[in-house]
Amino acid sequence: MSSTESFRYQHIEELPGLVISAATLTKFHFQPHYHLDYHIGLVTQGTQHQKVQHQTLDLVPGEICLMPPGEVHDGYGRDSTMRHLKTFRVPIELMQAALLDSQDRETNLQLAPSIINQPTHNSSFLQLAQAFDPSQYASQLHKDTLWANALSNLLFAAEKKPLIQENAGLTNQQIQSVRDYCEANLSSKISLNNLAEICELTRFQFIRRFQKQTGLAPHAWLMRLRLERACAQLAKTNAMITDIAADVGFYDQSHFNRAFKQAFGVAPSSYRS
Repeated sequence: MSSTESFRYQHIEELPGLVISAATLTKFHFQPHYHLDYHIGLVTQGTQHQKVQHQTLDLVPGEICLMPPGEVHDGYGRDSTMRHLKTFRVPIELMQAALLDSQDRETNLQLAPSIINQPTHNSSFLQLAQAFDPSQYASQLHKDTLWANALSNLLFAAEKKPLIQENAGLTNQQIQSVRDYCEANLSSKISLNNLAEICELTRFQFIRRFQKQTGLAPHAWLMRLRLERACAQLAKTNAMITDIAADVGFYDQSHFNRAFKQAFGVAPSSYRS
């Protein structure tokens, strides 16, 4: 492997078994092989060619490749052109959970190797990889939401089934229950599972209905709730900013400062003065 080629692997603690890899390649050729889990691959530069089931799948930017377990395939570029790969290694258990979550039914996964040409799905997985980057300080709810959306939408596309049409949002009682729970646990981590269970919905159903009702994704809505509560504390108390940040659920003051300034145009200290 030449000096221009590199691999990096990130093990995601929140989702045991999930590994996100990033590779920069020129001449490297993946010899025929198979995996025991699902691989979701995309390229951000160049083209990745893969032979599987006597066919060649060409993966280009904007597309996603879904490779089920046990499928023998290779992977290579042409003309030593640089390519950047991003791959999600997803255990079977996580894929099964995602399918149940998105379709609300028990089923066995029967997915074939495929290239899905839907740039919005590609973008979802790039956002997911970015959110799992520790330097981004993404909330657990934000990561849960991105994960549920990305997997659910990919599975629908791979099975060539229309998206379930969610005509209704949440009821007023469900919204109030979510609000009460978040207010009571604002200083703690709040997961997508917690909120979906409150409404007796799957995670996928909750995301769709919540966003339809509020106009915001759950993580964005929760972020605003935390910032609004911080505003109230800054205006009404003399507590230290670090204590306020922790009290409304920010585990890092620099993250709190950035989020606050992005929302309100000034630092928390300026807002207080």
